[in-house]
Amino acid sequence: MIDIEKAIKWFENRKGKVSYSMENRNGPNSYDCSSSIYYALMSSGAKSNGWTIDTLHEHYWLTKNGFEKITDNIPWNAKRGDIFIWGRKQGVPSSYGHTGIFIDENNIIHCNYSANGISVDNHDKLWVYVGKPHYFVYRLKTLQDEGEYMELLDIKSKVNGYYSIDSLPWFCEDKTMIGTTQNYQGQEVTLTRKWGSYYYVKELKGWVDYRAFINEKAIKEVAKEVIQGNWGNGELRRAKLENSGYNYYEVQKEVNRLLKSK
Repeated sequence: MIDIEKAIKWFENRKGKVSYSMENRNGPNSYDCSSSIYYALMSSGAKSNGWTIDTLHEHYWLTKNGFEKITDNIPWNAKRGDIFIWGRKQGVPSSYGHTGIFIDENNIIHCNYSANGISVDNHDKLWVYVGKPHYFVYRLKTLQDEGEYMELLDIKSKVNGYYSIDSLPWFCEDKTMIGTTQNYQGQEVTLTRKWGSYYYVKELKGWVDYRAFINEKAIKEVAKEVIQGNWGNGELRRAKLENSGYNYYEVQKEVNRLLKSK
C-alpha cells in the first residue's frame, strides 16, 4: 500500500539537491517531472512499471497503483497527496505535459525546468502562467472522500430524453458508452451521484446527462421561483438553471403553464 506522506518526503529530501533533466531522468542526481513522481511513489510502496513512466503513461500506472481520477478539467477541492497531470492524454508529446503532487489545497511540490530541480509553487498561479492547460487529478482511493468532488444523492426521477449511458461522465476521455436511455422513457430511476452535469443512475449502472431526467416536484417549485424573478431573465436565466442541473425547456414549459392558468 502506498504511503503518500513518504512520497512527499521523497521530494522534500531532494529539494535543492537534484537538478532537472529530461535526458538524465533516472536519478540519483537529476529527474524530470514524471520520473520524480515515479520514483517518489516507488519509494512509498508503488508497484514498478518496468520502465520509468512519462506523463502520457502516468494515467494508467496511477490507476494500477490504487489511484482514481477525481477530475478531468473540472474545478475540484485539492487535497494533500493529489497528483495533477497537465496536458491531454492523446496526441501531446511528453515534453508538453507536466505533473506533480499537492502538499496542501493550494501548493504543489514538483521537479521542473524553471527551478532546475524541485520547488514548491502555488498551483493555480503556475497553471494560469503557463496558459491554463487541460488537467487531470488523481487521488489514492484510501484517501478520498467521494463527496468532496461529487454530490451524493438519493433522488427519484423519470427518464425523458434520448442520451447515452456511459461508464464515466461524458467529459472524461476514458469513458465508454454502455447503452442509451431510448428504452427507458418514462421509467422511474434513482439518481445517486452528481458529477458536473451528469447523474449516476442506479438502475442503469452508468452516467447520464442531466437533461435526460425530470424531477416533477422540483420543476414546479423552480418555475414558481422563475415567475418571482429569482432566476433572472433571458440567457442569464437559462445559464443559471442549466448550471444548477435543471432542464431549461421543462422549467419554461411549467412557467408558461402557470402563467396561462392565472
